[in-house]
Amino acid sequence: MRHRHSLTTAFLCTLLSLFSLFAAPVIAADIPTISTEELKKKLDAKETLVLADALSPIEHKEKAIQGSVNIPEGKVKGNPNLPADKKTLLIFYCLGPKCGKSKMAAKTAQGLGYTNIMVYDEGLPAWIQSGNPVTKTTSYPNIELARLTPQQLNDTLKSVTILDIRDAKHKESGRMAGAIEIEMDDLEEKYATIPKDKKVVVIDHAAKQVLVAAKYLSMNGYKNLAALDGGMMAWIAAGLPVNK
Repeated sequence: MRHRHSLTTAFLCTLLSLFSLFAAPVIAADIPTISTEELKKKLDAKETLVLADALSPIEHKEKAIQGSVNIPEGKVKGNPNLPADKKTLLIFYCLGPKCGKSKMAAKTAQGLGYTNIMVYDEGLPAWIQSGNPVTKTTSYPNIELARLTPQQLNDTLKSVTILDIRDAKHKESGRMAGAIEIEMDDLEEKYATIPKDKKVVVIDHAAKQVLVAAKYLSMNGYKNLAALDGGMMAWIAAGLPVNK
């Protein structure tokens, strides 16, 4: 009886070891979050870490957490701002819980072999609300940006230039026929390809990035600007045509 009990115990131990072995990658893939208070403590203590803004260069230059570097979500691989030591604490942030760029950037970094990653999910709005320091390297002009409803835009499609600044993932939900597609991460490098002979209507996923994009364009000579109110989500919800 004792021999049978020993065999059973050994079998259970082996089973648990195997379970731990296979469960480990799942746990490792679960990227933890950090609160505003915890992040502030780490920065104040000057801990060794890289705090990375996953937004576009244009957005980063307008406003960013003091001490952070810019690693746009779409340009993580090969980014010179990544730490050389892949065990260095790497914390990504963007515009809060509804902004998925920090999470996507963190997953990409994890796929590149970085092993000490966190996401500051509360993001820039919470950081500012708590009165913590931010930096601004570029001052964009204040503009009054006209907001067009989906139907208003649909009625004027032939007389405007549509600029779609969404990333590839968000374009999977549908594209607008005839739009110029320049991702927000690339706008700084490619904006000059946008014609100035018509009103430029900027569209994004949910109208969260259009204002800063329009400010940047205004600074570079584009004066006839508007945005799609509610973004492409509103266009699709209105049942207006999209291309897949």
